[in-house]
Amino acid sequence: MASWHEGRSDNAERCCREVIDEAPTHVDAHRLLAEVLAASGRSGEALAVCRRLVALVPTDAIAHCNLAIVAARSGQHAEALLHFERALELEPRLPAAVPGRVRALLALNQPEQALAAATDAVRLPLDGAAGGTVATNPAGTGLRGLHAQALLKLNDVTAALDAATEAVRLEPGDADAWLALGFSSVLRGSAAQGLAAFDRAAMLQPQAARAHAGRGLALAAQGRGTEALAAYGRAVELDPTDASVFVEVGLLMVRLGRLENARAAFQAALDLKPDHVLALEGRTKVLAALNRNAEALSGFETLQQIAPWLDYLDGSKFHAQLHCCEWIEYDTVRWAIAERVRRGERVDNPLSFIVHNDSPADQRRCAASFVLDRFPAGIRALHHSVRRAPPRLRVGYLSADFGEHPVSQLLAGVLESHDRKRIEVFAFAASPDDGGPLRRRIQRGVEHFLDVSDWQDAAVAMRMAELSIDVAVDLGGHTIGSRTRVLARRPAPVQVAFLGYPGTLGADFIDYIVADRQVIPETAQSHYAEKPIFMPDTYLPRDFSPAQVALPDRSTAGLPPTGLVFCSFNAAYKISPPLFGTWMRILRRVPARLWLRDMPEVARNNLAREASRAGVDPARLLYAGKAPTVAEHQSRLSLADLFLDTNPYNAHTTASDALGAGVPVITLRGESFASRVATSLLHAVGLPQLSVETLAAYEDLAVSLAGSPTVIADLKTHLRRARTTSAAFDTVRYCRNLESAYLEIHARHLRGEPASPLWV
Repeated sequence: MASWHEGRSDNAERCCREVIDEAPTHVDAHRLLAEVLAASGRSGEALAVCRRLVALVPTDAIAHCNLAIVAARSGQHAEALLHFERALELEPRLPAAVPGRVRALLALNQPEQALAAATDAVRLPLDGAAGGTVATNPAGTGLRGLHAQALLKLNDVTAALDAATEAVRLEPGDADAWLALGFSSVLRGSAAQGLAAFDRAAMLQPQAARAHAGRGLALAAQGRGTEALAAYGRAVELDPTDASVFVEVGLLMVRLGRLENARAAFQAALDLKPDHVLALEGRTKVLAALNRNAEALSGFETLQQIAPWLDYLDGSKFHAQLHCCEWIEYDTVRWAIAERVRRGERVDNPLSFIVHNDSPADQRRCAASFVLDRFPAGIRALHHSVRRAPPRLRVGYLSADFGEHPVSQLLAGVLESHDRKRIEVFAFAASPDDGGPLRRRIQRGVEHFLDVSDWQDAAVAMRMAELSIDVAVDLGGHTIGSRTRVLARRPAPVQVAFLGYPGTLGADFIDYIVADRQVIPETAQSHYAEKPIFMPDTYLPRDFSPAQVALPDRSTAGLPPTGLVFCSFNAAYKISPPLFGTWMRILRRVPARLWLRDMPEVARNNLAREASRAGVDPARLLYAGKAPTVAEHQSRLSLADLFLDTNPYNAHTTASDALGAGVPVITLRGESFASRVATSLLHAVGLPQLSVETLAAYEDLAVSLAGSPTVIADLKTHLRRARTTSAAFDTVRYCRNLESAYLEIHARHLRGEPASPLWV
């Protein structure tokens, strides 16, 4: 004992072991040895000694309590709970055992029991109080913070915030109370207050991993990603067994666009806790985003078994199957998803839903449900100054796709073409710089380029309002990485959906959607939450100033030297079973090859199997590898004879590329926006006859054209001429029409008129 008090732990340990060797039942020697081992961080050895001590003195409450404390430090929370409860049976008000039991219940995810235990312990009858009067128990110090944490576990954030605020007032030295205040503050949207609380908790308990993890959460919410990662790193150093920290790191990495790092973080959490639902969900979604859909499918199937209640789970799994061209019970699944969407269930997110559903009414229901779920309800609109008769209209484009992305490929020329005498252009870039030439081009092409990728939604909205943006244009909608939530705060008096998402956003804070008469027929307007801006030619812009490259020969492109070539460069998930069946019937009738975009092996194998079942040699399906540049891809497209479009999700940028390369596009038009884009483009280039209404007509048209090489040649000549004569390829003309729309919808707002359809 003297050695231990003098700080000579090695000597104290040796003495204890010598005593135990001579007297194996010596209680005090076991007690001191456990204390020495625990203090030196040797929890496993300390736990073994504590177990022997409890066996020696089974009615000693302190022995049970010490065993429970060491077990909790070792992550053995079930054992800790057992011995905390035994200690309290022996000594009901043992100070360390009361909060210890609550912590164990929280660690075991039993928040109801933890809340009841904390409440009972904080408010106990005072000894000798008449009639059992209930009052605050002074011995309950330290429990108020745990009480607030239990409320947090029960998702009662408001009550948790109130309880935590009261706890830190009464017990400013309680780190648990500050932790509860930190987490509840962040969840209520006050990251700065949360960070201050976590800082106080870390000051009180520098070795508390959760305090540093909380700092990471608060810093991430403020867009301070680098600092957040450092805080999470410290939390992992202090407690490498806390799976929840790795999950939070994974979520932060997703926000930062570092998907491989996110996958590794989620995997680390699963290594610690294989059944951690959030970790499994995170890893599965990241695998899908990395286009590793075969692996993602396995994760979705596991989630359906262990967490079938998760929102959007069935739709996400179906989307992964479509990426793999796995069509088992295709119609049954998509009809079931549509029926659940009509009932208002959160079964599929809007972006994946439009891949297999062609009903504008269903799509609006799906989008509205998604907005209700994911966008802050009742969020306060920002105060923005309404500029009357501004010298130049301030238009703010918000996008997470300013870089090597189809949105930028289509829009770069429009941004460059804005008339700076009438329009002042702001670009709010919500994704990190990818370092590519298209990002540089857009930076040069606008007057004001703001990188807001690390900003909170509220901060971006505030900046828009401070800049007095007159018309805010959301280029993302319900696509991956979009920041549409910024516009939920109403930072601009007029807000527009454009280009990135082909359908209604289902949100009441978006006033207009850029469209045309083909993608939104006048009879379908009721299915859109926004009012359409009907562009005169096509809603889809075209940047016709790409770098020119030499035309490759067929062998270089992987094509046979002769013979007709159909192509379809859409992503694998857009290929529906009915369309693929039609393609196979066409190939049975025409001695041609079908040239497809490269896709994962699992998808190629599934298409080969389907082709064989349809009586077509799979060798007739050719796959184009990824071209080094967009210009090279657009150039090789011209080697194809006819482009076969997909349905119900058409080719959009891909169809524009094909027509620009002089390749006629055959499309099956449907009812929804996404299924009518190619029709819009064909009308704009003067080839409406290539848009048909039925699969039978689609098949017959493809076969007819394939048998008429002179007609194909005439169509290609027509398209080459259209490159210099058609409005579909006139970027400046498109931009002037778009500017006219912006000016008119802003003028309507100044006149106090509600949003209404606009024909440009």
